Amino acid sequence: MKTILNLIMLAIFSINLGGCASGATLVTGMKRTAVEYEIVKIYHAAPSNYEIIASVQASSELGFTDQDNLDMALEEVKKQAAKVGANGVILKKLGKESSGSFGNFFSNGYGGGIFVGGEDYSQVISGTAIYVK
Repeated sequence: MKTILNLIMLAIFSINLGGCASGATLVTGMKRTAVEYEIVKIYHAAPSNYEIIASVQASSELGFTDQDNLDMALEEVKKQAAKVGANGVILKKLGKESSGSFGNFFSNGYGGGIFVGGEDYSQVISGTAIYVK
């Protein structure tokens, strides 16, 4: 029994380490040849000479901490930009967003019980994928 529990915990841990972020891209300019996402730079303000390629966004909610979620979302937004040949992303939005609520009622068997619930949040990043000349 202990071995099965350890395997389940290892599987959950592996999923979280694997980075569960989702993203999307809307090409609004000229798509380029894909690049490695590691070279994509993040800009808070527009650089001097660039070309707009796409709008990109990513979100993550499965990390252990808000920082884990932010890191996974940032990596995903870089991957989305790299797919369309961008070497930079100008940030537009960065922060938490509600991703839904959850709840469950636990009956005591006598017409009463307790409700346990809350709201899930995800870290969201969006921006403009650009090619800096």
